[in-house]
Amino acid sequence: MPDTPPTYNIFHVVKAVVLTTIIVSLLGYIDCITGEISIDVLYIFCICVVTWFTNTLIGIVCVLEIILAKTTADYYDHIKIGSHLYEWNTFTYLFIYLVVCLLVKKLKKALSA
Repeated sequence: MPDTPPTYNIFHVVKAVVLTTIIVSLLGYIDCITGEISIDVLYIFCICVVTWFTNTLIGIVCVLEIILAKTTADYYDHIKIGSHLYEWNTFTYLFIYLVVCLLVKKLKKALSA
């Protein structure tokens, strides 16, 4: 039935989260190596692919992992942690990535209707 949403068992959810964690860890490592060069396009591409092929919950988990990876990369890049700019940047990245995740979900739903 095309109108019913796909159901995922626990094995598929765990496999998707583990694969997402590996990819985000690799992107975080690349972000740490590149330093000031931004790889936000790769983070957004990762969110889009994960949300499109799984569901919104796993997409949100991906967003949280990406925020952790970006924060860690910025910490090791010696961005001033105590400044308000650092917290503001983290908040704006979180907001933008969540909006992208939700827009991909809406786009998939609109295209499947």
